[in-house]
Amino acid sequence: MAVISVKAEAENSTVTYIDAGGHRVIIDEPPAFGGEDTAPSPVAMLLASVAGCINAIGQWTAKEMGFTIEKLDIQVDGDVDATAFFTGDMSKRAGFSSINVNIYLKADITDEQRKIWLENVSKRCPVTDNIMYPTPVNFKAEP
Repeated sequence: MAVISVKAEAENSTVTYIDAGGHRVIIDEPPAFGGEDTAPSPVAMLLASVAGCINAIGQWTAKEMGFTIEKLDIQVDGDVDATAFFTGDMSKRAGFSSINVNIYLKADITDEQRKIWLENVSKRCPVTDNIMYPTPVNFKAEP
């Protein structure tokens, strides 16, 4: 089992600098959430992670199935209600109420192969697995 870690440093109330696997990533919020919109928001990064994971597992699965992807476009949209963020009212969830993934796959394959490919992609993506199934998240705050 591998452990994947990221480390974050808060620059101000919305800008976060992330060190992840030797890469530096910046996250910010749009002005409506108090940010300056200098980088993607945390929830946009989550959707970007879905798209990136689908690309990776999609390419891997195509290779396993013996075909070449000519073009792969992924659109990920999430519906979110910001009530909990702005007010603390938890009557609606703070996260996405739904995430919709639309994939355009150009490859010389049959409809059956496309179906098998999509089943593999949807089941083998670690990011969507963590969204679709409960994953324990443990918090602690130290001095």
